[in-house]
Amino acid sequence: MNLENRLKELREQHNYTQDDVAGFLNISRQSVSKWELGKGYPDIDNLRRLSDLYKISLDQLITGEEKYHTPVVSDSNKSDHKTVGDFLWRYWWLVFPIFGMFSSWFYYHY
Repeated sequence: MNLENRLKELREQHNYTQDDVAGFLNISRQSVSKWELGKGYPDIDNLRRLSDLYKISLDQLITGEEKYHTPVVSDSNKSDHKTVGDFLWRYWWLVFPIFGMFSSWFYYHY
């Protein structure tokens, strides 16, 4: 779908008139009409404002699809708090040097 059709479709979906859109962008109604007829194109500032008005990304505004959408996934079940068991599971090998230090201390002191 081309931009002029997309602009008109979005405006009609939101039940806005060309005057409403022009008022939001602080431009003339004729400019909005030219965009929808394909006789001109909005500049980047107006594209950004249009995406704010329609509450969509610039990708969706220009192409009609979200190309680089990465959903935010929160893992609420996973806790950042570690337990003693997690620590021991990860650092079990520390038992050997600690045991070695204690055994050498006992050897020299008793």
